[in-house]
Amino acid sequence: MKVKDFTIIIPCITFEDVKKSIKKIRKYYKTIKIIVSLNRFKIRKNKNKNLKIIISKYDSIGKKRNIAVDNCNTKYLAFIDSDAYPEKNWIESSFRYLKRKNVGIVSGPHIDPLDQNYFQKIIGSVKKSFLITMKPNLQKNNKKETAQFTSFIPSANWILSKKIFNSLNQMDENMLRNEDWDFVYNKMGKTNYKLLYSPNTLIYHNNGTIFHLLKKRFIYGFYMWPILMKLNLQNYYFFLPLIFVIFLISFPFTFFLKFYSMFYFIVLSVYIIVVLWESLRLSKNLIDFLFIFPTLICANISPGFGILLGFYNYIKNKN
Repeated sequence: MKVKDFTIIIPCITFEDVKKSIKKIRKYYKTIKIIVSLNRFKIRKNKNKNLKIIISKYDSIGKKRNIAVDNCNTKYLAFIDSDAYPEKNWIESSFRYLKRKNVGIVSGPHIDPLDQNYFQKIIGSVKKSFLITMKPNLQKNNKKETAQFTSFIPSANWILSKKIFNSLNQMDENMLRNEDWDFVYNKMGKTNYKLLYSPNTLIYHNNGTIFHLLKKRFIYGFYMWPILMKLNLQNYYFFLPLIFVIFLISFPFTFFLKFYSMFYFIVLSVYIIVVLWESLRLSKNLIDFLFIFPTLICANISPGFGILLGFYNYIKNKN
């Protein structure tokens, strides 16, 4: 197994989105094949024979990845986001694990770059909370945890065999979000393949603005219904944000039902205490706390509002 056996696949909107990522990739991988699947690209001659640009005018990230995989001639695939870049030996760290028969995907941490502004650091801190990220000790931690099987890590950092990817019928092209969750739980979950966390398979994932974070999480929830409607016990985990948002907007009932009023404020008080505790844990000083606390609340509940408002969109498209 060699680096030349891998193709890096990056879905995005425009080439400008991925220029920095490619430059960083080339620092460690001078000649590795890279396929960029995007919506818009100014026509000019691509002089780099190891960089392939595919114009795929689709909104689905899964569809873009599938198209790139269909144009890939190597045995292995490395998925990375357009706003991310790898650490040294990113791909090499997966070699020993890909040889195992029960390993379907090798993944690893996607941590914050060092060159961030203040608000990007705030977002990075918020993402280290369990209220935002599943298993943040694995996803957002560059401390050397041991390699282990885990239930899920997003496809911003996946390395896997093309044969396995195709044998599972690739990603669901009809999903505008959560295609990686669907691939792991609803496709790979029916096989003996597992997702393996490798601490050395590390990438750096840039943070945007606070508004971008909230918008991204709202959209994440808005397109959640195709996942929720698939019969899989793991999928129903995502009903929790919806249930909590419905609970929050049930506030008017507290004026008419005394027992519900007490229940409502007890639950809300527990929630606020948990968020306060997390905000204090993640903050280095008072100024950090004043930004982290409201951002953590908004980022935590925004997927629930997205799921709630996305139901109409799901029914409309279904019909």
